Amino acid sequence: MKPIKLDKKSPSVDELLAIARREPVLLVTPDGENFVLEEADDFDREVVELGNSKTFMKFLEERSREKGAISIEQFADELKSSDA
Repeated sequence: MKPIKLDKKSPSVDELLAIARREPVLLVTPDGENFVLEEADDFDREVVELGNSKTFMKFLEERSREKGAISIEQFADELKSSDA
């Protein structure tokens, strides 16, 4: 990963993209914030799309309200009773 401190130089977007095509770039702002610039793959794009989907976020919110998993003992009891 190539660190670039933006307080010392301000490369153009084209220059940053040229570097990011070879390796990820760590951009460090004058106030110390860090940002990573790297090529996005299909998974990265899917994460962004799902994160911006109100429908998917609503689905996740509803799922998070569901009661948790059953204990292994309960599962074993249910398995035994279904075999009978």
